[in-house]
Amino acid sequence: MGTGATSSLLYVTYERVNWGVLLWGAIALLWVATAIAVLLWPRYFRRLRKRNELAHEIADPAHGAMLATLPAGLLVLAIAWGSVGPETMPRNLALGIAGAFLVVGALVALIYSPLWASVISRVEVPLAKVNGGWLIPVVMNLLVPIAMVPIIQQFPDQAPVLIAIGFGFLGIGSLLFMAVFTLLIVRIATQGSLPSPLVPSLWIPLAPAGVFGIGIIRLFQSGVEAGLINEDLLVIAEIMAAMSVGFGLWWAIFAGIDMRRAVKNGGIPFHLGWWGVVFPVVSMAIAINLLDQLFDSVVVVALTATAIGLGVWLFVATTTIVAVIADRNAKTASE
Repeated sequence: MGTGATSSLLYVTYERVNWGVLLWGAIALLWVATAIAVLLWPRYFRRLRKRNELAHEIADPAHGAMLATLPAGLLVLAIAWGSVGPETMPRNLALGIAGAFLVVGALVALIYSPLWASVISRVEVPLAKVNGGWLIPVVMNLLVPIAMVPIIQQFPDQAPVLIAIGFGFLGIGSLLFMAVFTLLIVRIATQGSLPSPLVPSLWIPLAPAGVFGIGIIRLFQSGVEAGLINEDLLVIAEIMAAMSVGFGLWWAIFAGIDMRRAVKNGGIPFHLGWWGVVFPVVSMAIAINLLDQLFDSVVVVALTATAIGLGVWLFVATTTIVAVIADRNAKTASE
């Protein structure tokens, strides 16, 4: 998710400043993200062979929500292929790949989010077990309307139906986000700070803030292009996106303070959960870039957001590679 989103971030920034290096970076990360997805998918599908173990995993407060990264990852790839993909191959072929990712991702998201909610509601979960990862199964629905935009542009005759579906998914994600986010707030307020290993999940609320801003802007723009929405109403999307980004920036400060506390009190062990920081930060950077374009403000704002998003991706990606190499060397030495 983080790598695919970073590809989209570089492409959005390229559209703003027209620097070739950003385009090539976006294309490279698109292919890297796709290759990683191909390698990881079998790990998800193997779980289907052991239904009982899968049921227990879904009901696990710490791990069940993380399974939603499969459909969310598919939808992020759909977004990247819909925007960056046409730069690497014929547009129809790129949109065909994006459409396939979109259909599968949207169907799995639509099935898994209520399934997870149903399972978790039948299990006695201590409030202390609630964490930012719980936002993934419900908020992944916000990715669907963004992934639909290139398809809407390709098939303008179907725009009314597709835009209505997009707003439907936007409603699912945004309203359920408020419910689950409330649980997270109550957990923090009554149970204290998250344990150090779970602190990276505290950044996940930035994802819905950023993705909602992107989604509302893109849907309104598509509606204007299709003649379904008056251009003057685009200001509504701008206002709502700005409010969403404002919340995201506030939460980033809060999460940063808590992360600094955890680092000072013994540090945060590195694990794959650190990737939970990348996608939220990159999503917020994309939303800021889009607002910068709409308001035609100083380009340094967009470039700063892009630098932060890319920097977070580089840090986590590099740390992951170093950790994998160290683990392999340790196994080789033990043998």
